[in-house]
Amino acid sequence: MRISRIKEEVLFYAITLATFGLLLVLSILFLTRESRHNREMLETETVRLAGDLIEALGQRPFLSPQELRPDVLGFGVYGPDGKAVNRFGSAPENGWTLVPETERLRGRINRIEFKEDRLVILRTLGFPFMDRDSMRGMMRGRMRGELPPPMEPFPPPGRLIYLELDIRDWKNQQRAIQYGFYLVPFLLVAIFLGTTLLYRKNLTYRRNEEKNRELVRLGEAARTLAHEIKNPLGVIRIQTGTLQKVLPAEYHKNLTVITEEVERLRLLVDRVGEFLKNPVGDPVPVAVAGIVEELIQRFPFPIVYSSALKENLWVKIDRHRFRTVLENLMKNAVESLTEAQVREAVGQQRTDESAAKDDLPVCVEVSADEKLVEIRVLDRGTGLPPEAGERIYDPFFTTKPNGSGIGLAVSKRFVEAAEGSLEVKPRTGGGTEARVVLPRFYSNAEE
Repeated sequence: MRISRIKEEVLFYAITLATFGLLLVLSILFLTRESRHNREMLETETVRLAGDLIEALGQRPFLSPQELRPDVLGFGVYGPDGKAVNRFGSAPENGWTLVPETERLRGRINRIEFKEDRLVILRTLGFPFMDRDSMRGMMRGRMRGELPPPMEPFPPPGRLIYLELDIRDWKNQQRAIQYGFYLVPFLLVAIFLGTTLLYRKNLTYRRNEEKNRELVRLGEAARTLAHEIKNPLGVIRIQTGTLQKVLPAEYHKNLTVITEEVERLRLLVDRVGEFLKNPVGDPVPVAVAGIVEELIQRFPFPIVYSSALKENLWVKIDRHRFRTVLENLMKNAVESLTEAQVREAVGQQRTDESAAKDDLPVCVEVSADEKLVEIRVLDRGTGLPPEAGERIYDPFFTTKPNGSGIGLAVSKRFVEAAEGSLEVKPRTGGGTEARVVLPRFYSNAEE
């Protein structure tokens, strides 16, 4: 089952990453193509406009500003000497100042330049004048003898047209596309994270549903077993008591073993019943110090209680369930100690002043802020095995030879029902730290 879940998650992430990766690549390619297409369209439109103006100049020598589009910032027609024949707006007085001499000597000029929010186009009209030697070199092998005198082209050779356009609207479109380069990947990543979060929530919901179904089945089986086991256990205890009265003393040791095992089974049945009962119970204001001090007195092992605050702290939780939680944690702490630690600690008296020492075998510390109360049960026992992990909260999972594996599961269930949290982790320097956090309740009422 676990392997199939891992395969499902790996498959989901692989497909999701591949899908969003493909969408990201396609989006970038589309935006790049769109940017290039817009630039090409602008250049084409500008060249077409220049062609229309050239055609209009072929029909009449001058153009008035009223005949030009509103986005035309400058327009000029220049003769072979570079002087303006027809100039308007930002067009310079001498057109050849815009063209290097080396470029003029090459012949036809067709230049498109982007300058901030402007687009400038420079084009020559007609054909440049070529001398006879140049024409003979181009036509060598095709014509023999003297070349005829050159014909005067129309329009006159060497004329230059200057056109300057306002492209702020086009720039805004380009900026929008540039923003898309950043926004689209961000949106895709956000959608991917949102999809992953929804999947994780759905997966958690499904696992909780599956766990709840298992708990329901376990509860039905446990209730049946508890009912069927309790009656025989009661009969065995009665018969054991009778045998202790009639049998000789040498058999009492064996009868004691039977009694202890019967009691262990009864305790296991009771704990299973606690796990299956309603975890909320009857929440009432409970004084933390009162429960802790009462439980400490029940242990033959010395447990130190230390509180950072002088005033009494209150939490709202079912009193019996809160008592069960703290009793389970203290019992786990004591049972984790070695025999040498127990022998050393039994019979010693600990005071609150000695509670600050870090080498105490078992210590209960209570602290609080304005909203939360924190109860820590600390020990210097054998600690948690590395392979335990989160499994320590699973029902019937235990690291102790004679443990039932119910105590922590019951405690966590009761604490979370009271809107708190329970965490058990390795303690720095060895041992275990059990940390219970519950909402603080403000009340002057006495229990």
